[in-house]
Amino acid sequence: MAAGQMIAPPSPGEAEDDAGRLRVPPHSAEAEQSVLGSLLQDASALARISDVITGADFYVHAHRVIFAAIVALARRGDPVDVITAYEELNGEPTDFGGIAYLNALQQSVPSAMHIRRYAEIVAERSTRRQIIARADEMATRAFSARGDAALILQEAKADIGRLEQGRGLEGRQVPLLDLAQLRAGAQAVRWLIKHVVPSDSVGMLYGASGTFKSFIALDAALHVVHGLPWLGRITGQGPVLYIAAEGGTGLWPRVAAWHKTRRLQWEGLPFYVVPVALDLRADAWRVVDAAQAIGVTPSLVVVDTFSQTYAGEENSANEVAAYLRELGVRFRALWGCAVTIIHHSGHTATERPRGSSALRANLDFLLGVFRDQKEMLATLTCEKQKDGDLFQDATFMLSKHLLGMDDDGDEITSLVARHLSSAEEVADAMEGETAAGRGGHNQLLLKLVQNGMKEAGLRKAFYEDCGIATSDGRRQAYNRARQWAVKQGFIDIAQGTVVALKKGVQP
Repeated sequence: MAAGQMIAPPSPGEAEDDAGRLRVPPHSAEAEQSVLGSLLQDASALARISDVITGADFYVHAHRVIFAAIVALARRGDPVDVITAYEELNGEPTDFGGIAYLNALQQSVPSAMHIRRYAEIVAERSTRRQIIARADEMATRAFSARGDAALILQEAKADIGRLEQGRGLEGRQVPLLDLAQLRAGAQAVRWLIKHVVPSDSVGMLYGASGTFKSFIALDAALHVVHGLPWLGRITGQGPVLYIAAEGGTGLWPRVAAWHKTRRLQWEGLPFYVVPVALDLRADAWRVVDAAQAIGVTPSLVVVDTFSQTYAGEENSANEVAAYLRELGVRFRALWGCAVTIIHHSGHTATERPRGSSALRANLDFLLGVFRDQKEMLATLTCEKQKDGDLFQDATFMLSKHLLGMDDDGDEITSLVARHLSSAEEVADAMEGETAAGRGGHNQLLLKLVQNGMKEAGLRKAFYEDCGIATSDGRRQAYNRARQWAVKQGFIDIAQGTVVALKKGVQP
């Protein structure tokens, strides 16, 4: 059976109303099958839905039985697949469809990637059935000649309140994992861009104005949608949803230039753009509705920028945390996708995102972009990676590309970011910057370096030539250029002595 093809479940039975009309309680057999099929493919996905559904949420009784068998296997730490589930169910009096049905379930979905969304559909239908059941109970009590109307109304409100808070299912709100489930969940970390951007995450890319952060974020997004390696790392291919709250339709020239320089086609690409500013704390659901209306399940959502999609106070830890939670619930949890928020650095502290420290605390990854003065080069750094090690700094070169002419005969151009994969490429790019008269602090440092010189002498020469008036500014510029040169492998500092290592420095 092909993935995605649904099969008829064992019949759960039918009910009729007083007029003999068929009344089937709300349910989605397809969503229930998709949950079970996902678990038969990847039992570790159970950890991702333990706070969403329980066995009681399944409408088809056979599905409840199969789910219980899978949970029992997982809790014992046993393998979960069609054969082990069949053996676990062997002797079960319920007609669960046999091994043929289990096999069809496993093949009904391509992967377990979207299991949480399937589980949410199952839970939603379960909630509807509980509402119907409570409404029937209320009607029965109201029809009864006994009992005070005020008391009946009070009991009805209490019932609805309990259902609203916990949807009437014990244990749903707080996931409780045993050690086998915890181990399975820890081993289930997936990467959208390996060791750079985790799947199922919320992170941030920040930088000062003019550091090309949006160009670098777009470069990553287009690599994802084409399934191309980024920073030399494996990339999972998937649809991208880009919220262009700052640039709107002005994003198009950047997309066109990127494709033109790489000789790639953009037609039919699953890249979707929201070209307006939105307060995502209030309107994230509108983005979800728009995506679901056309059947889009993004692998990556880019929010460009934080300031254009956040109506709260940037320094309020509670409001910032609430914004990030909303993105986590509406986008990350629903689609199992990565969410990357583009943000500005602080007004005075360029080494961190602007606003509350709750930003860093509530993010799964944090990336910074830094540009050296006038150079068309930018350095991408990893400052936080919750599920892995920090990756090495990466350098990007920005180049201008001609797209055509407008109606007035003026050129239409756009910058395009390209990752420089080696120190030699970085050195060549910096030499080009110098020839064009745009050399910055990094290039200045390399020009001043002489193998074996004392670092104190290098610092003094840098201070004299950097053109910065304030002592703090000179110190910060020197430290950043020094750190860059060491990380790129151009120089090393040993006991106060400068050692030239690679091309780009004086012999």
